[in-house]
Order: sequence, then C-alpha cells, then structure tokens
Amino acid sequence: MREIASEKILQGIIDNDSEVIQYIYDKYFESIKGFVIKHSGTKEDAWDVFQDGIIVIYEQIKNNKLALKNTFHTYFFTICKYTWLKVLRERDKKYYEQIESSKEIEQISLYDYKLELDELIEKEKRVKLYNINFQKISVECQKLLKLIAKGYSIQEIADSFSYKSVGFAYKKSRICKERLIKLIQKDLPTPKTKNK
Repeated sequence: MREIASEKILQGIIDNDSEVIQYIYDKYFESIKGFVIKHSGTKEDAWDVFQDGIIVIYEQIKNNKLALKNTFHTYFFTICKYTWLKVLRERDKKYYEQIESSKEIEQISLYDYKLELDELIEKEKRVKLYNINFQKISVECQKLLKLIAKGYSIQEIADSFSYKSVGFAYKKSRICKERLIKLIQKDLPTPKTKNK
C-alpha cells in the first residue's frame, strides 16, 4: 500500500475523496478496532468511533481548528481513543473509572505506538532483505514465484512456462523457494553471543 502524506489525507477528508477515506480505513481501522475491543467494545462500536473520528477531523479542518503536531495516525488514533473513552464513560462508568485510575490508557497508548513502530521497522527490514535476495535468483525463478504470489495454480504455471508436467512445475517452484530462503537465511543477522 502506497503511503499518502498527512496533508493529502487532510485534503482528501475535506474533498470526501473515497480513495483517501479507503486508505485511512485500510491503514488505521485495525488499531482502532483493537483498542475499542480491548476496552469492552465491539467491531460495530469501533466502526462508529472511526466514523466519528473522520467527522471530528473534517469539522476541525473546516473551522480552521486543526493543528497537526504529530503524524496523522497519532492524531487520528488519539481522537478515536478519546471518542471511545467518552462513550465508555457514559456506557460503563465503573469500567471507565477502573482503567482511568490505573492510568492504563496512557500506558496502552505509548505501548501500542512503540509496538507499532517496532513492527513497522522490522517489517521494512524483512521486505528489504527479501527484495535484495529476490534479485539474486534467476529470472525464471523470479517469474515463477511472482505467479505463485499472484495465486496462479501449479497447472497454470506449468502451462505458462511450457513445462512437460505439473510435477516438474511443482519441483521447480520448490527449488526456487529453497534458493530464495537459503539466500535470505545467509543474510540474516546472526544472534550475538556473549563472551565468557
């Protein structure tokens, strides 16, 4: 998924750009849903909170009251989080007071944000390692693995490469995968051992 800059996201919200709204949903809904469900909500509650968050940002932009000091994600998540807490305070005051008194909300927010950053960094490293090593395998293997990734059947792959049999196509795909895995494993950082 390509990244969209915060300014373009904000403009897309004002313009009611369906591509931008879909991007926001694809990129951020799961983290909002996770927070809401963890705090006694449902997927439907999360959807309501998500929509309310978009409306709040729309109104802030329209009234020139938006001061984006962080990333769009951080700002949007914070709006959604506090929107849900407001609902929760009205719906289940006892549960709200319990999490508020334990300061769990701030801890969750910081932990989730750090966890998300760590996951993004790790994912980026894995993708880079994969791409570097993917370029090292033969062109035939690259094409074959791309077809597998696109969901082509072994029969379709055999036909597209004019292989004599499905069995050979299966064997070739296994060999290509093994080559790629070996190259990646070779480039993986080895765990550091402590000297005694």
